[in-house]
Amino acid sequence: MRPIFVVLFFFSLLPSTGWSAQGQGPRGMAENEMRVKGLWQKSQSHILRGEYDQALIVLDEIITAVPRNAEAYYYRGLVRSQKGQYDRAIEEYSLAFVADPNHAYAYYLRGLTYGRKGHYDRETEDYSKALGLNPQLDESNLLPEWISKGKPGDEEIEKYTQAISANPSEAWVYYNRGIAYRVRGQYGQAISDLGQTLSRDPHHVWAYYHRAAARRALGKYEAALKDYGIALSINPDLAWAYYNQGLLLSRKGLYDEAVNHFTQTLALDPNYAWSYYDRGFALSMKSQWDRAGGDFSRAVAIDPNYPAVYYNRGICYFQLGEKGKALLDMEVAPRKGNQNAQTRSEEIRKSW
Repeated sequence: MRPIFVVLFFFSLLPSTGWSAQGQGPRGMAENEMRVKGLWQKSQSHILRGEYDQALIVLDEIITAVPRNAEAYYYRGLVRSQKGQYDRAIEEYSLAFVADPNHAYAYYLRGLTYGRKGHYDRETEDYSKALGLNPQLDESNLLPEWISKGKPGDEEIEKYTQAISANPSEAWVYYNRGIAYRVRGQYGQAISDLGQTLSRDPHHVWAYYHRAAARRALGKYEAALKDYGIALSINPDLAWAYYNQGLLLSRKGLYDEAVNHFTQTLALDPNYAWSYYDRGFALSMKSQWDRAGGDFSRAVAIDPNYPAVYYNRGICYFQLGEKGKALLDMEVAPRKGNQNAQTRSEEIRKSW
């Protein structure tokens, strides 16, 4: 889990962040580092008190001092989400992984924000990217406590609760509150409300989608798989349902079944880059290097900007004995943001 209230980014205050370009000696760098540390603590104090506008101002000061600070953009995204500024939050998360392309949590939370806006295909895609960067991603312990428990945002929940009191037989009121709970990381409450939705409207496929996502976040993979399956029984053309089943099966290590589900996804949506990537990953786990490399190449042709694709394709090339191609991919991957590829590139050179 990415620690929420611990200052980690001082380890990134290297010359590449711009300190040396400002002509500062060691003493000046130390003074600025202390200043930024104080700003960071101040921003966290504002956030904990729910003073989000003030927090944004302080986070702006941090970015001015350290322009490529992924954590500052990440927290700005969290704050924007709390203020209901979902489009702005998406922009902030996007800037976070411009600064740090391996920021799995920024991908995950941008996806969650896309889902809040009803863009479920983008939510699923960002979830896949987050998993690609961190296969052990722990959704159940991801959101900071000030979002999920008792902090501002209760007004939205209260609004839906009042609507339920006024319209207790309506599915939509439970559905809206269920989504709000899920976005805040209160997955148990989300599952309960989405269950109430489905008891009133058993064919509500998006309620199955959100309940499956909440169950997935709690590690209840079998229940989530069942929900996606019910959604497919209602509408067999839901590419996202096959895709999410594939992701869960892959996480469970059931790679043959995962490959089948990604293949069904691609039959419905041949341009789904992440289904090619995830099918390639599942195939690579079965040491089917040639087929996996072909899928990674298809993913790159559709979306050439994701570093994990180059890294994993490079591994396939290496396993197939095509060290020249492997080396090329391992050289591209760091430029796209995957620094692990540098070590693998050195290993490939030594093996020649």
